[in-house]
Amino acid sequence: MDYLQLQDKCRGSIVGGAVGDALGYEVEFMDLSEILNRFGEKGITRFVNDAEGIAGFSDDTQMTLFTLEGLMTGLNSNNDGSPESILPYIRQAYINWYKTQTESPDPLPDSSLWRIKSLWSRRAPGNTCLSALCDISLGRTVRNNSKGCGGVMRVAPIGIFYGAHPDIASPLKTAMLAGLAADLTHKHIASTFASAMLALIVEFCISHLVVGIKELEGVIIYSLEIISEAFPGYDSEFKSFSKLMNLTLELAKSDMTDFEGIRKLGQGWVGDEAIAIALFAVLRHIDSFEDCIVCAVNHDGDSDSTGAIAGNIIGAITGYAAIPEYFTESLEIENELVKRADSLCQ
Repeated sequence: MDYLQLQDKCRGSIVGGAVGDALGYEVEFMDLSEILNRFGEKGITRFVNDAEGIAGFSDDTQMTLFTLEGLMTGLNSNNDGSPESILPYIRQAYINWYKTQTESPDPLPDSSLWRIKSLWSRRAPGNTCLSALCDISLGRTVRNNSKGCGGVMRVAPIGIFYGAHPDIASPLKTAMLAGLAADLTHKHIASTFASAMLALIVEFCISHLVVGIKELEGVIIYSLEIISEAFPGYDSEFKSFSKLMNLTLELAKSDMTDFEGIRKLGQGWVGDEAIAIALFAVLRHIDSFEDCIVCAVNHDGDSDSTGAIAGNIIGAITGYAAIPEYFTESLEIENELVKRADSLCQ
């Protein structure tokens, strides 16, 4: 794979996640019947832009950008590049994001994102993220048992970076860093599993020029093995997570409609269901960015998060060039998203 192909895939994953987020953000708190009544039999398929013609994304993409910044700050600092050494920088980046949600705009430590005005807007931030980061900023121990999708929806940059730099990557490193990044705020192990799964799949899709159904099925099964090795001692929870991933593979091959299949997987408010719904959408529509995103957001649950996760994956497969212009031309800070994506593969 040459550099331009790699760059296209990195851009595709970051921008694709933001597209899925922005499309789903409009219907996040609607059930499927409401979505279909408003947008027609296919559900929402195009952005609903604001008065200035901009399609805004949610806290999912905001936090993804802060994950990216913390990761790159850590990697550019003098450390050994291990998950443990990078994690404090991601932690600080999340505190910076927390400040954008709770304070007035002002310079933030080791950050250039603070200069982007729209990142100071509150876009339905998750209560678990807010409360956990409040505790962290005050030096208190985070205590919750949340497996909400606020952990998994933000960790794609970890997979992108390691996919773009296979010489310093390893599956265990990817799984550990993504899982630990999610664990900063979401303490249920299912959130850790889901976050590791997303990063491992994105890493594979970035590092392989062509990814088809068989390859994606294979990396899902392989990722389960890596997750079991990276986070041992949770046999019951891992069994449940594996069961859901295998159900996802079965449903994707079934003759159920997209709507029916997703309903069998849940609503996506929790991390394991969110990655399952996203993977279902990618498996069903691996050759079409638009069809995948539309599938991922039209359901009863957390549409922006499932759209964001699916966008991270399908974008890493099809690349930036495959994202229709009617999505990119009105997407909020699209040029900045491309610039930040490029930093991951340089």
